[in-house]
Amino acid sequence: MPTPALSVIVVTPHDFAQLRRTVAHLRVQDGVEDTELVLVAPDEAAVADAEPAELAAFGQLTVVPVGPIDNVDRAAARGMLAASAPVVATIEDHAYVQAGWIRAVLAAYEQGDWVSVGSVMGNANPDSSFSWANLMLGYGWWIDRDHAGEMDDVPSHNATYRREAVAAFGDELPRHVGRDGDLHERLRQAGGRMYLAPDASITHANPSTLAATADLRFNAGRLYGAERAEDAGWSFARRLFYALASPLIPLVRLKRFFDERLAPGRSHAELFPAVLPGLIAALVLDAAGQAVGYLRGPGAAPDVLATFEMDRLQHLDRRDRRLLSAPPAPPALPASSPPSSPPSGERP
Repeated sequence: MPTPALSVIVVTPHDFAQLRRTVAHLRVQDGVEDTELVLVAPDEAAVADAEPAELAAFGQLTVVPVGPIDNVDRAAARGMLAASAPVVATIEDHAYVQAGWIRAVLAAYEQGDWVSVGSVMGNANPDSSFSWANLMLGYGWWIDRDHAGEMDDVPSHNATYRREAVAAFGDELPRHVGRDGDLHERLRQAGGRMYLAPDASITHANPSTLAATADLRFNAGRLYGAERAEDAGWSFARRLFYALASPLIPLVRLKRFFDERLAPGRSHAELFPAVLPGLIAALVLDAAGQAVGYLRGPGAAPDVLATFEMDRLQHLDRRDRRLLSAPPAPPALPASSPPSSPPSGERP
């Protein structure tokens, strides 16, 4: 086929079954015939459980074998380097593009000189207070379509880029991606501009149990606190001051969330007060992690956080597991495309 317009990279550390729902949402997109699907897996046999009908709609299929995968972000970077389209996207196995996503992303690149285009993020498992809390803390800047447009930053997960910009990093690209990477900072330093496309929407499955939320939020807070102190070269006295002041962080951030998202008339006002218990718990856990990060550094936080991208179902409650593990509707053959119908979230 001619050079595809878009390459979508999806990573599985295990088998195709882990990607089935994500790929099902991609294959019914308007524009899928101009899209390259890049499957990054330990080896080609790992995705042999895919049915031909599940892949037939894509204009091009590329499998990138990378050996055992212990970090999904770095594996996705290798997929970006192997992609052939001028625009590349990485979609997590627990994220689901919505109708019109491909066309909206490509239109944004055609209309501006953006180095990265982000999507408005929605909730794929919206019946849990913890799920909403984790979505708001992870994607808080990017959940409101009315705030779309040029932004200082866009999500680094479920992201799209001009391939030439990320390919410039060569084999070093994998070390610049992920929660502890600096890819977006480097792209901005090179003059790159970023844009949140209002008509590009992705729903994201978020941890929905207390145990998973505690693990995620504490370690995310610890990594943030450690990096903040290290990057700014804080003295021990300043680290100690911020650690002692950390009990105030949940209050400051809760007020900000309420004023910007949950107050009457705001974009997510209907969630209040149902989301409040999970949000308070998540903010307290995050603040505790920040305090430890200021004083003790990141510890094992980067490795713990990497596990959350490996198998999302294990971090969901029973109801959400049933919802998202149910097989998607099988495609017909031949497959066709129906008509389209602050970094790392908010920080104090």
